[in-house]
Amino acid sequence: MRPFRLLVAVLVALAASTPAAAQFGKIKDALNKKAEPKPATPPAGAPADGGMVVLTPEVVDRLLAGGKAALAEREKAAKEDTPYGRYMRAKAAYEVAQPKCQAAQATWVQRAAADEKLVNRYTALLEKAMAAQQKGDMAGYEAGTYEALGVIDPSCAVRDPKQPADLYDAQRATEERVNKAKLGATGLTDREYGLASDRIIAILNGADAPGGVSPSEKSAVSARDAELKALYGFRDPRAERAAKQAPAPDPTPAPAPVQAQTPTAVPAVNQCMVDNVQKNEAKVKALGDRGAAAQQAGNTQLMMAIADSIMQIQMAGCNK
Repeated sequence: MRPFRLLVAVLVALAASTPAAAQFGKIKDALNKKAEPKPATPPAGAPADGGMVVLTPEVVDRLLAGGKAALAEREKAAKEDTPYGRYMRAKAAYEVAQPKCQAAQATWVQRAAADEKLVNRYTALLEKAMAAQQKGDMAGYEAGTYEALGVIDPSCAVRDPKQPADLYDAQRATEERVNKAKLGATGLTDREYGLASDRIIAILNGADAPGGVSPSEKSAVSARDAELKALYGFRDPRAERAAKQAPAPDPTPAPAPVQAQTPTAVPAVNQCMVDNVQKNEAKVKALGDRGAAAQQAGNTQLMMAIADSIMQIQMAGCNK
């Protein structure tokens, strides 16, 4: 009973020195203070009131770290042995190959005119592909076509990959991974990251940001200007102007010029071309049909390759 008597004595003493209302007020305040959790300390620069993120050097560092983490996660996803990863690698290889193939196609006529064996190899592969198509072997036709294109240049044989059926779902899942890695590296919430990014973009554009921008914020952004512009996809107009003004690279040595045709020789060349078409009428017609089909299918590489083949047939022996 002693603890109970002691508690009574304490309450009596309090009652003697403090009005009842005040007593209960103090007790209530004490209980509230004990029950309320202490607010978490926000990251430096984070919106303590939920209204604005102050751009300190630490916040800028966190955003850049988040950008690196996002890039690393995206690259990791592209390297994984999954339908999405295989597609992304194949798509990247195709995009790298395209400029090389276009450059090779631009010089194909000259190279073919100077190398009969090259033309024969190319034509034989294309005829093999068309023979497969006539048999209904579309897989053989496609494989043979790209094999023929590889004669022009190996880059022309790099195919544009077909999208996996679940590509968009895989992309969404990858972006969720990327966003999680980004926020984990920054220590910010989605909202805080968006607020901070909006302010940085405004400063980089020289525009006003909500609540104004302090000199210290401008200084924090200016100190990492190049890195932040790269993170947020800004293009450097100075670099673009320099690229436009830079002297063009030395052109690829042109093939030996074809001897000029005299006016009297032109009709002979025309007649030679007509004769070639007549002699190879069936072959030219078949190639023309394939070229039209390729054009309708949007296969520009194949269409150009077929057009080159027709021209080679047409010009065979006419420049001698």
